[in-house]
Amino acid sequence: MKLLSVRDLCFSYGQGADVLERVSFELGQGEILGILGPNGGGKSTLLKLITGLLKAQEGHLEFFKEGKTVPRPALTYIPQKENLNQSYPLTVEEYLLGSRLPRAKVTKEELAQALKRVSFSKEPSQKLSTLSGGEYQRVLLAKAYLNHSSLVLMDEPTKGLDGVGQDRLLELIHTFKNENKAGIILVEHNIAQVLKHSDRLLCLNRSFHWHDHRDLINKNILEDTYHCEFEHLLIHEQKGDILNHEHHKCEEGEE
Repeated sequence: MKLLSVRDLCFSYGQGADVLERVSFELGQGEILGILGPNGGGKSTLLKLITGLLKAQEGHLEFFKEGKTVPRPALTYIPQKENLNQSYPLTVEEYLLGSRLPRAKVTKEELAQALKRVSFSKEPSQKLSTLSGGEYQRVLLAKAYLNHSSLVLMDEPTKGLDGVGQDRLLELIHTFKNENKAGIILVEHNIAQVLKHSDRLLCLNRSFHWHDHRDLINKNILEDTYHCEFEHLLIHEQKGDILNHEHHKCEEGEE
């Protein structure tokens, strides 16, 4: 069942060139949509448009529940940890106890259960600013549990995690999706993880290059998205610097 429909979405900052141009896709209940694309391709901007943090100049965003159009539902946006205001002295407990306000309160029992479900092992009195990237992602996933979010948007959740940490976090995301019949939008730079864990893919580089089931993607689509030959793309991913190439235009003779 459809949760989100995006049609011909356009956005630009000020008088500059479009960051997003005629982007269209859909997300279904119980699906993970992986978004791939180069740095500067508009992935984070797209998430902010869906959350309502930014407003599109053109196009349509529609949310659905049981086949009917609804206002923006309960959703959780999980940005990268470096976007957290490090001077804000909130603890994990303070942050989660206030996560439903002003609608309702979270009890300490609910908080403890949510942290247990995401395997958060530190004390709730820990300050958010002291958490590792993986710990921070788990706290925000606990917030999604507390808010019964039907839609979760994650911006590079595995960044900075080792292979084991990446797999464990993505397993937790799958568990949340299945238990809540939620839709997940997963922006990732790790192509292998996206192909492994997503149901559908969106290849985005300002305009969308492709959107369909993950099994249908091929190297020509990736080359078209990143403006880079597939073999170079794999080299950059192995080096861990895939995001350091603006629009991923590789120079001839690069080794």
